[in-house]
Amino acid sequence: MLALLEMSLSKLPAMHNCPVKLLLLLSLIVPGMAYAERVKLPNGDVYEGDFVDGMREGRGVYLWADGNQYEGEFANDRLHGSGVYTWTDGRVYTGQFVRGRREGEGAMSWSNGDRYNGTFRNNQIHGQGEFVWANGDTYNGNFVDGQRTGRGTFTWHTGAQYSGDFVGGVLQGQGTYRWADGRQYVGYFVDGQKSGQGVFLWLNGNRYVGTFEGDQRSGDGVFFWRDGTVYRGQFANNKMHGWGIKRQPDGVQEIQHWQAGDLDKSQPVVAEPRCRLEHMGRSWMFVSDTCINGLAHGSGVAASLDGSLIIADGRFVLGQLVAGDLLTLPRDEPLFPEARIDGS
Repeated sequence: MLALLEMSLSKLPAMHNCPVKLLLLLSLIVPGMAYAERVKLPNGDVYEGDFVDGMREGRGVYLWADGNQYEGEFANDRLHGSGVYTWTDGRVYTGQFVRGRREGEGAMSWSNGDRYNGTFRNNQIHGQGEFVWANGDTYNGNFVDGQRTGRGTFTWHTGAQYSGDFVGGVLQGQGTYRWADGRQYVGYFVDGQKSGQGVFLWLNGNRYVGTFEGDQRSGDGVFFWRDGTVYRGQFANNKMHGWGIKRQPDGVQEIQHWQAGDLDKSQPVVAEPRCRLEHMGRSWMFVSDTCINGLAHGSGVAASLDGSLIIADGRFVLGQLVAGDLLTLPRDEPLFPEARIDGS
């Protein structure tokens, strides 16, 4: 029996320490026997720590030939449990390992000053955690395979902050972006830009509710001034562009047409007795010198007296619409009611 064990030991990598062979021999004779020893492997790696049945088990220090080092717990010859892994480039991981991989709760730091504290899976940042960059930027939220994905909050060292959805490290989905100067956007993002429905608020009380595209107010929207004036209509590139209706605080309404932020047409929304128009169960404003018998007749623009609809480039015959583009203006109803400037 002893001769067979010695023959088995002779097949192990050469070890320059006879007591090690003896301890290994004893471990084979007495299963479960624990011992500590320093072992240098043929590839230049060095392990110093606990063995059980000839395998690394318990606490120890493993130094790779390239200079990387691990100090902590082992099980079944693998990094398993809690420990500290140090790379030669200055990275340091302190936390849990499972079968040789960073898994569970841990903290990691980089030589440039970046640091992360949270959960890991399969050697990657994964799950809930906080990443702090050396420049002062911080992210607190969910990670998937090393990237910001899911819900989280990113705070820039400049004072700006975003709370909401991320995909692959990019603002994607619904969220709230706050600028350092107090401006705020609540709505949807696509590829890091404001896109879709949203609310933009200014510190002076003005706000825009409507559609965004390419990070700008574009499409149908409603602009509220702090004095109570409301404009409902079309926007492009952060400016009023196209048709809309403006309502003054006293209730007076005007149909307006804008060209890249410049007003080029304006007409009060008031019924014209010479050009009566009833359409879709509503009374309309239509003004033309060609009206006949008190009925809308000819070409032009019409607006419902309730300020909700516009017929652009309309053509009317004796009070009947025969052609034209019907525009339904957005309602001035709350969108994202949680959108408000802090303190308001």
